[in-house]
Amino acid sequence: MSKKFIWIPLAAVIVFTQSKASSKADPLSALVGHWEGSAKFADTRYSKAQSLTSAGDCNWSPQGSALVCETQIEDAHGKHVQLSIDVPNETGSGFTYYTITAGQKPYTGTLTIDGNIWIYGPPPEAATIYPVFRTTNNFSGDTETFKTEFTDDGTHWTTMLDGTQHRTRK
Repeated sequence: MSKKFIWIPLAAVIVFTQSKASSKADPLSALVGHWEGSAKFADTRYSKAQSLTSAGDCNWSPQGSALVCETQIEDAHGKHVQLSIDVPNETGSGFTYYTITAGQKPYTGTLTIDGNIWIYGPPPEAATIYPVFRTTNNFSGDTETFKTEFTDDGTHWTTMLDGTQHRTRK
């Protein structure tokens, strides 16, 4: 009796492992899927009035411990690709995010999730170094509304970006 060798491509194994998050990362599931949206920048000290559109996909890393999103943004300056990674932080009490955009310095900060409200803010050591920027996202089913704001004093916030995204498929 001869033994048969069964070859399973690694890519097939990765596809199956991407569909499940680790328990610590599970709250990030709200962002899994393909998203399309638009937003408007206001004319502020840190932004110029303009519109943008975006299309992006978010899925689990092969080990299920991080949410990875790749987004193509089109604005007055052309098309840009942004890569972001959200992971549970080491203490298990929140999340850390990393954002990489071509031609810009990578950025990291703290993601706080409270039900349908997600707030992307600065890392704790920079939370009182002004200006401070944050993005607040509100999820309702397959729709996400968001705004990016800044403060120069920790009290008064100015909105510099408002937008909406819709999940077109999970």
